[in-house]
Amino acid sequence: MRYTNQFLLAAALLIGATATAQAREVTSLNAEWQYRKGTVTPWGVYPDIYIPKADTVVNLPHTFNEHDFMSDAGYYRGEGTYIKELDVPETWRGKRVFVKFEGAASVANILVNFSQIAVHKGAYNAFAVELTDYLDYGKKNYLSVTCNNAHAFDVATQTGDFNILGGLYRDVWLEVTDDVCISPLYYGSDGLLVHQNFVNEQRAELSAEVHLSTKSDYKDCEVEFTVLDAEGNTVVSSRSTGIYRDQALINVAIDRPHLWNGTADPYLYKVVTVLKRDGKEVDRVEDTIGLRYFWIDKDKGFFLNGRPLKLRGVSRHQDWEQYASALKKEQHDTDLDIIQEMGVNSIRLAHYPQAHYMFYESDRRGLLIWEEIPFVSNYVPTQLDDNLRLQLREMIIQNYNHPSIFCWGIFNEVPGNHMPITSELNAIAHELDPHRYTTAATCFEGPFNFITDLMGWNKYFGWYEGHIADFATFFDDWHAKYPDVKICISEYGAGAAFSQHVSQFVEEKDVRASARGRWHPMEKQTASHRQHLQMIAERDYIWGSYVWNMFDFGSALRREGDTNNLNDKGLVSHDRQRRKDAFYCYKANWNKQETTVHLCSKDFTQRKEDVTDVIVFTTAPSAKLFVNGKLTGTCKADAYATCEWKNVKLQKGVNRIEVRTVQGNDSAEWTVE
Repeated sequence: MRYTNQFLLAAALLIGATATAQAREVTSLNAEWQYRKGTVTPWGVYPDIYIPKADTVVNLPHTFNEHDFMSDAGYYRGEGTYIKELDVPETWRGKRVFVKFEGAASVANILVNFSQIAVHKGAYNAFAVELTDYLDYGKKNYLSVTCNNAHAFDVATQTGDFNILGGLYRDVWLEVTDDVCISPLYYGSDGLLVHQNFVNEQRAELSAEVHLSTKSDYKDCEVEFTVLDAEGNTVVSSRSTGIYRDQALINVAIDRPHLWNGTADPYLYKVVTVLKRDGKEVDRVEDTIGLRYFWIDKDKGFFLNGRPLKLRGVSRHQDWEQYASALKKEQHDTDLDIIQEMGVNSIRLAHYPQAHYMFYESDRRGLLIWEEIPFVSNYVPTQLDDNLRLQLREMIIQNYNHPSIFCWGIFNEVPGNHMPITSELNAIAHELDPHRYTTAATCFEGPFNFITDLMGWNKYFGWYEGHIADFATFFDDWHAKYPDVKICISEYGAGAAFSQHVSQFVEEKDVRASARGRWHPMEKQTASHRQHLQMIAERDYIWGSYVWNMFDFGSALRREGDTNNLNDKGLVSHDRQRRKDAFYCYKANWNKQETTVHLCSKDFTQRKEDVTDVIVFTTAPSAKLFVNGKLTGTCKADAYATCEWKNVKLQKGVNRIEVRTVQGNDSAEWTVE
């Protein structure tokens, strides 16, 4: 989006209001689209045509899988058509008209007055299409988009352990500009890339790369680039009349910059790029940037602005119980609020580029982001290559200015021979962005693991393989074997069903059978995360870790736990209403700004066993356990914010369990049959 101050125009534009930035008009097209399943083929010749009746009228964001994405019968993968009536005034003649889609899944065919003018392949990046030459001015026009989320061999994602839903599931905008403008067509970006060529505490040297577009020429045009501080004061400004190959380059420097320092101080500058002709403003782009520098040491981990910062991360899918993938600002904010409540400082936005709003909010909140293309799980040689190249270029160019992003992900769990395309993608990423790392996530051994600057292991010890403690042996041995590789743990975790519990968890001999089956007790997930948190914290060479997953998410592949079509490895429920016990393990350890007193297994209200272990996560120095009003014992919290009482005896019938600390109490009632 062109307006970046928390998308301040979004609320107004949702009802069709228009915002004017000098000669540019930006209008939301989210309201009142006619939707019909399948392809809409009008009868007759435009303008005397008959349009088949729509199934419904929808507002965007919208996915046509909103009702079936958790269905046991499977979700629809095919075409759905959206039609929007546009009143195009005569006053637009001589101007330029663009439509910008922030996401259309997965292949979008764009038609104006039922003539096809463009095709975009890829569900997760933005793209813009120029309508100028196809409109009837002074009349009613029809913009139609047929989305198709069926499998295609030449479009990524091919497959994955998540649902590939269809529709216009992100915002759509109409932009009207002068003949000469800052280009909306440069890989779906806003046409501005701010290069941080050199940054430290003493000086920041920047280059503004401005992409322009015209149907005539750039005679008497100039570009002005200004940096303002958080209070709106001009820090530096410069201009250029040199426009070459539709591009202007402006260099500026800032002495003693205020650095963007993650969650501790996410300071943002505002940058304003103005295009003028004959001294008159004809277009502008406003954005925010954060100035920072970082590196990763193979033994000591991640450093931000010269200081070590362990990246305590989670992964996140754009998937909600009631909304599927058609998320609004409110859902994104809720996710980020819950993530930050847990004390997270980094997010892996898996397995595809997510909504632009997530990046702007991550900038503002100080979260460090791993962003990746949807090169997931399998590979069709040559057929997929062009689309992977396109999606990588779109992702990097569109999101280039966000200080929150520190690495670009190239692939996730792709087996087999993909060395040539992976090497090429890695080279493209460095060509476009020499200032950030490339990375990949793998669960396979192979030479492809050594192409990117960084790498992450997706390892589920105690869930899909081995035992939880095997994590330490694997990573220590691998680091010793390849000491120069900068490694993280890109996925780890275990499933948990809210309805399933055990009084005392003991690891199974065959963990994979349990993981793939129906028995996903909450206490198993808790045990896994307790041990993983400790093992990761003890190893500085692991520069970051990313829990899989922050939230339960839909996956048609899954028939396990207590809910079909759900991957239940989340720390929070699919509807975001319930936090699992493991959530509080992390919160007590990672978020010391808030107090935590959490008694585990509170939902295990009906029991057969009369002996149980009692676990409490707390930021308090100690806790007292009372069973039926009697003090059972006092426990000093260990180094990982945990108190545990083993083999606690319960009575038949109702048991009142209470934990008391100087920071608060927690309690439950457990009934032994």
